[in-house]
Amino acid sequence: MSTAALAGCTSGTSTDPSNTSNSTDGGGISAEGSDVFTSIEMGDTTLEIEVADDASVELINLIDPNGELFDQQRLASGETTTSFEILGRYEDSVPTGDYELVALDGDEQVDTTTLTLEAECTITDVLWAAENPDMEWDKNSPDWDEYAAVVIENTGTIPSLLTELRWRSSPVARLLSKESQSYYHEAHLPPGKTTVYSKGSVYATDGAVHSLDCDELGTEPMTVTAHVQVGSNPSYTQEIKYGDSQSCEITIVDGSTGTSISSGGEN
Repeated sequence: MSTAALAGCTSGTSTDPSNTSNSTDGGGISAEGSDVFTSIEMGDTTLEIEVADDASVELINLIDPNGELFDQQRLASGETTTSFEILGRYEDSVPTGDYELVALDGDEQVDTTTLTLEAECTITDVLWAAENPDMEWDKNSPDWDEYAAVVIENTGTIPSLLTELRWRSSPVARLLSKESQSYYHEAHLPPGKTTVYSKGSVYATDGAVHSLDCDELGTEPMTVTAHVQVGSNPSYTQEIKYGDSQSCEITIVDGSTGTSISSGGEN
């Protein structure tokens, strides 16, 4: 049995290119001590496997950290490459931890190797468009300066997938008399830092029907939670100071990274 040293191998691309920008470190997976698994790489969504030309392998099983069969791929005669889809195949979270690749020739086990699939995401900053006009905002939107950008750092070994940003007690949520405002995303979070741009207003205090009564507000917290497919859901809380009823100008006072919660949980 061999052990695969895993480092995310990714191009840093995203299925949500207009709303993300990435800074990543490339890498590969080395199945040290294996005569069968010659190459293992993690792409944006799939685990790419290559076996030796002279290896007699009919099936490859991927066993999850709970000991259950995650997926199985069959190699036709002469084939040496296959892949396992890790991201996007399930709507719920993907188990993280040590996975086992098992090469089989019929019922006979030819070789195994262990690899760690983990994504650990942290929100390191939340930026207001009005204070950062030189960033890559969608300035075709008339209210682009009310948008926000979230900087997410993934210190894990594989990409995660961002599915939702939930803005609890944000100015726009207060304006809409809601507890939170959510925007759905499909953005890959490879190892490294990724900037994700909101798909709508976050800092709006004026609407078509009414405006916030800022006299009733002082300095209030806003918490954004990133819902991700691999790893825990990170959060970040920003303190916002609201102005008076005449201008209702807002000021960002402070911000801090919160405690991550299990994927699929509520903030």
